[in-house]
Amino acid sequence: MSENNRLVHFGIGAFHRGHQAYYLQLLNDTLPEEEHWYYTVINLRQETRAIPTVLKKQNGSYHFKRIAPNGSAQFVNIRSINAVEDASEDTSVIAQVFNDDKVKAITITVTEGGYYLTDSDDLNLAHPEIAHDVEVICQQQGQPKTLFGFLTLALITRQKMKHGAITVATCDNLRDNGNRLRNVFYQFLEATKLTDLIAWLDENATFPCSMVDRITPVPTTSLVEEVKQHTGIDDECPIMGEDFEQWVIEDKFATTFPPLETVGVTLTNNVHAYEEAKIRILNGGHFLLSYVGALRGYVTFDENIRDPELNEWLKQYHQNEVIPTIYDRPFDLEAYREVIISRFSNRYIADSIERIAMDSISKFPQFILPTLKLNLDRDYMPTAAIRLIAYWYCFLVLNISDRFEFNYKDPYISVARKWMQSPEPIEAFLNDSDIWHGLTTRFPMFSQALANQIQQTLNIYEERYP
Repeated sequence: MSENNRLVHFGIGAFHRGHQAYYLQLLNDTLPEEEHWYYTVINLRQETRAIPTVLKKQNGSYHFKRIAPNGSAQFVNIRSINAVEDASEDTSVIAQVFNDDKVKAITITVTEGGYYLTDSDDLNLAHPEIAHDVEVICQQQGQPKTLFGFLTLALITRQKMKHGAITVATCDNLRDNGNRLRNVFYQFLEATKLTDLIAWLDENATFPCSMVDRITPVPTTSLVEEVKQHTGIDDECPIMGEDFEQWVIEDKFATTFPPLETVGVTLTNNVHAYEEAKIRILNGGHFLLSYVGALRGYVTFDENIRDPELNEWLKQYHQNEVIPTIYDRPFDLEAYREVIISRFSNRYIADSIERIAMDSISKFPQFILPTLKLNLDRDYMPTAAIRLIAYWYCFLVLNISDRFEFNYKDPYISVARKWMQSPEPIEAFLNDSDIWHGLTTRFPMFSQALANQIQQTLNIYEERYP
């Protein structure tokens, strides 16, 4: 049993270590030792074992280089993780960790693709990895491959406890993430016939929505030496990130939760307003500009912002198409936009376009489609978005056809390959219901304008990348 209250996190990525674990360190710095909260982090996949192995050797301690836009930096020693476990080969670790009354919540960071959503926001039960995990849970043997399988094992353990109530807090860029996780997770449990667990969750678990924000790029190769020079400590797994951080979480907890509001976390019943602004202004801008920058040969996102033409294109998209269609405003959106542009321009972060561009097919309906829909509903043709979306399509065409070399990763790349294999690839793209959710059918003038822009953009770049 633990002496301190604790949280558990699935996965041990840089974002978690620079965000949730960072906030917990800030909190611990204000509290006496007996009131500290700690994280247990659990690795789930064999291919991601390298960092957990090193982090365990360091007893969970590491350094975070927190960098301002002017290049000034502080090296923060994060000690809020004090247990590192690996469930990638032995799932019994899950029961051992969660069978502890001191565990009050689990935080989860998954990409958009990690929810396995259909276009109707249901769980894709036909996906091979989901089908595999359903079988694992039903047979009570084998190794899960998805969040849902591991989460089921954790909550089965909690169900058996006298005081097993727990908060399941997802921390990612999906809109309405807590409710959507709960919805698809319940569908997974129904497929595994665990209706008794569903009934228990209704009484003992909450799934608060949240909005999280901090850019944490892949650490530079020199970071280990930098930490050594500034701190005198050998740290084999430091991370780096910007000096901006934000966490907005729904005030809906199943049991005790760390008082993070004392160190800047916003507790609210209206997470939607915050996430809408962040996802559409920050993530949408990141998304659209990354493919233009890639085709222009840029490597880091700050290069996009220093390109006057691209900076202006992003400004037009934000000011003409995004901000006018955000109606619930928790803060000054133009001021927020200016902060984001400052963050994007941070050359000391040097956030790679490769990192931002990945997983675009599952991101597009989340980051871009709502802005398009709201503009078309108000009879406004989103010309800035049309121009930038054409670059995204062009990027995918050239990358898939091996005419443009770029380390692009996307579990749904087969979707784009199907467009390209069609006799009319642009038409196939515009008719893909998973991408457009019927928007191109409802607004044929928009569809035609985008098709024309795509063809113009292709004509330019097919000459450049023959």
